[in-house]
Amino acid sequence: MKPEKRHLIHDLLDEQRDARREATLLAGGRILRRRRWRRVALRSFAAVTLLALATISLQRRITPRPVNLTAIPAPPAPAQSLSDAELLALFPNTPVGLITFGNGKKQLIFPRPGDAERFIKRL
Repeated sequence: MKPEKRHLIHDLLDEQRDARREATLLAGGRILRRRRWRRVALRSFAAVTLLALATISLQRRITPRPVNLTAIPAPPAPAQSLSDAELLALFPNTPVGLITFGNGKKQLIFPRPGDAERFIKRL
């Protein structure tokens, strides 16, 4: 007997054929369902990721970042000392005196009242 006839007879006389067919269909359905869920989950995850990246990039563009500008003061210029004649020349046509104390300290004296307030703004 040819193998095709033997398979045909076994298929016709097999009593558990329907049960095996049903089990195969159920297993195939489960496998296909699982694959479909994976595809849906992967697509959903990709869409959510793209949406999150777009939101983050837009948020960074829209909200201005505070600019931290700190002013660094220029180093003070070295103080230049004036000679006595240069100091007295700053007050032309005004009576002014320069007193030197014993410890080397010097002080300007304005004999007229109001001249000190007029020329010296800050001590």
